[in-house]
Amino acid sequence: MAKVRHVLNAVRIEVAQRRRICHHDRKHHSIEKGTTCLVIKGPSGEGQNNYCAICGLEILDQAADDLASLRGSLV
Repeated sequence: MAKVRHVLNAVRIEVAQRRRICHHDRKHHSIEKGTTCLVIKGPSGEGQNNYCAICGLEILDQAADDLASLRGSLV
């Protein structure tokens, strides 16, 4: 049987060691030191983007919908 591949390698949750900028809403959202945030690595090692919990949950909700759609296409 073939090895199952991990497709979410570029996404992780981190605890901010310093204040960060939320890349979804730079003007109104920030990530304070000690809070959790969603981190998404760019393609080909082009750095990473940080998202506050509010924006991160929206991104994960959309990703869940996209995965459900992909799953439905295979059935």
